[in-house]
Amino acid sequence: MAEMPSGEPRCTNLDGYSDIARIVIVGKAGSFVPSNRIDVDAGWARRNGFLNRELVLVGREGGSPSVECCLVATSFADDGEDDGGLVEAKAQTTLHVMERLGIDAGDRACVSIRKLSNALLVKRVAVQRIDKVREGSIAVSDDLYHELREIEEGRASKRRRFYRLNHLATGALYYVPFDKVERDPSLAAQTVRLSRYQRMLLNLHAPPCVMDGVLKDLVENAEIDQATKQSLFDRYARDALLVPDSYDEQQSIMRNLRSCGYDTLQITESAFEEPSSLWAKVPKAISGFMVGNSSILLKSCRPFANDEERDIVRLSHSAMVHLGIDESDKVILRHGKAKARARALPIDSMERIMETNTIAREADIDPLVGIPASMRRSLGVCDLDEAVLVERDTGYLFRKNLNAQFMPVLLFFLAIVQTGYLFGTVVLGYSLLASVVGLPIIAFIMFSEQRAKVK
Repeated sequence: MAEMPSGEPRCTNLDGYSDIARIVIVGKAGSFVPSNRIDVDAGWARRNGFLNRELVLVGREGGSPSVECCLVATSFADDGEDDGGLVEAKAQTTLHVMERLGIDAGDRACVSIRKLSNALLVKRVAVQRIDKVREGSIAVSDDLYHELREIEEGRASKRRRFYRLNHLATGALYYVPFDKVERDPSLAAQTVRLSRYQRMLLNLHAPPCVMDGVLKDLVENAEIDQATKQSLFDRYARDALLVPDSYDEQQSIMRNLRSCGYDTLQITESAFEEPSSLWAKVPKAISGFMVGNSSILLKSCRPFANDEERDIVRLSHSAMVHLGIDESDKVILRHGKAKARARALPIDSMERIMETNTIAREADIDPLVGIPASMRRSLGVCDLDEAVLVERDTGYLFRKNLNAQFMPVLLFFLAIVQTGYLFGTVVLGYSLLASVVGLPIIAFIMFSEQRAKVK
């Protein structure tokens, strides 16, 4: 590697260690989506064994905390500055990453880029068996299942841990717990089975509506015939947003994309972990028992333009029906160990959601949740198309319905007490006992309508 000018940070790759490399951050990335991106030269990424849009750990010397970043392979335009002969060992990142790494804007800093431990690669995606779709599980080939089981057995914590599926072509993320991962001996190596909805969340069900730089590089570098490449380029060049004319054309485009490696996924451990504290579980269990629990994984997107300054999220009609909520009811969003509460409003205008997102078809709205930028940041959602768990707020629904039924409950209690006073102290004691037992039963009956919405 060429010498750098005096005063500049010096970085060298670690010889013989393929999982880590060093590079110099020289400025801000041209795009802030995803907010955890780090842009490197495509040739440098290939030589150091990194995949485009692979999730990596980026850290500085001196024991500072590492940041999980999305590595984007690109090419840097010549900015006319003297880099001391350093062409391919420089990187750019977002202000969000620079802030977390303690790098001031405009400064250069040497960082290490390390592969995530226990990362697995999936090269093929098959269709999930019909009898397994309702379970929400995925099936994996023998090699993947054995590696995942070894990871699970080596963990110190026995809490339920989720694994993350990262679609390298689009950056879409999906989360699944290990108890929902099943072994399928019939699958070829490095293969998973996913349901239609899971493929929708990972952008694997239909071709993307635009060909961005990552997809263009994927097609250009694929080892397929030139005619197939040209047919993909021509089809995306025909319209500003790709909308297949028929189902057959959609499947034809998807077959061509799969031949380019479009189905490639990365499986890594995630920060999703269910709470183990009894105090955190009991209130949720009680309110959930009364009004019913319901949750759904949705892809994050931008909300309407005027929603950015409000604590609201936008959901499709089908998602609101699934959660059993009405307009303006509250929901809980979970991502990793973070959570946020917000009011839910419907995506009631295709035109307005298209103003802030790249959406070509009305059917694409179903798996989306529009989240304001400030809320995405507090949840740690770095990219659009990242899966977020949305739950109905059972505590809010419990209080809402209890308020509506307050007078009937109060009258029942007063009637029981009055009966006890009329017949003496002994009867009063039995009356109070009956009220203690009867109130939860009456409340359970009152909330039957809410439970019916999610059955």
